Amino acid sequence: MTKSRLLRETAEIALTEIKRFIEPHLTEDYNLRRVSAPLFLPVESPLIDPRHPGARIHLPGMNHDVEIVASLDMWLRGQLTRYEIAPGFGVYTIMNALRPELPSTSTLSPHIAAWAWQQAHTHPTSATIVEAAKRLYSLLIEAEKMILAMFPHINATLSRQLEVVSERQLQERMPDYSRERRIYEFLHPADEDRPTASHREGAHCAALFLFSDEENPHTDGQLWTWHRLTGRPVLLADIAAWSADAVAQPSVGGNIYRDNLAMQLLHQTHLLV
Repeated sequence: MTKSRLLRETAEIALTEIKRFIEPHLTEDYNLRRVSAPLFLPVESPLIDPRHPGARIHLPGMNHDVEIVASLDMWLRGQLTRYEIAPGFGVYTIMNALRPELPSTSTLSPHIAAWAWQQAHTHPTSATIVEAAKRLYSLLIEAEKMILAMFPHINATLSRQLEVVSERQLQERMPDYSRERRIYEFLHPADEDRPTASHREGAHCAALFLFSDEENPHTDGQLWTWHRLTGRPVLLADIAAWSADAVAQPSVGGNIYRDNLAMQLLHQTHLLV
């Protein structure tokens, strides 16, 4: 039976505790150094992520066009080079990004708040990001345990088992569906009171790491879970493996989406933004 959820005001306090829990672990367990993030970059900067074009504005005081940050993957990879960071070590930052193409709804926002990170690596592959996803998911489970200890009147939402599936495998299972529908069908419980076949004994909710198994210049994956209150999948994190290029050495990294995580762990029906 689902227990009571946190009131919005209490959830704001709990979000602060999630921040206090996650950030020391990124430093101590992942060997990541915290750096300050930019809000915008010059439009000609090679550190702008071409996968996520941002809004462009003109700053009269600088007589310059800039692009509001929509992703910091490339910028953080540049910091690996700037600080001459050795494999196994990396950087992270608190990212406040703007993705203009996203609608503003109760569960989506053009404003993206995330812990963005990159770690230098010798030869990252799809296996690297799968291992990183498992480790990251364990951290999120520990964060939820901390919240449950503080607020025992709510229940757990994260499955103790992370399902790892490649894009190719999921497409073969559901060839007639779109990618979005495949994710929905994989995670959606057939009966809210009874776990689906993808759930494990004792699981509260399915969790999926969906990754590309093709070794491209960057191989990526996404960490999804099922949000019972909204009845839809929620993206908690993404991870990518990058080959060496003009920006930086090989690396692995991505984003932990703060507001999505808070909505999941704190039983909220709206993003805390």
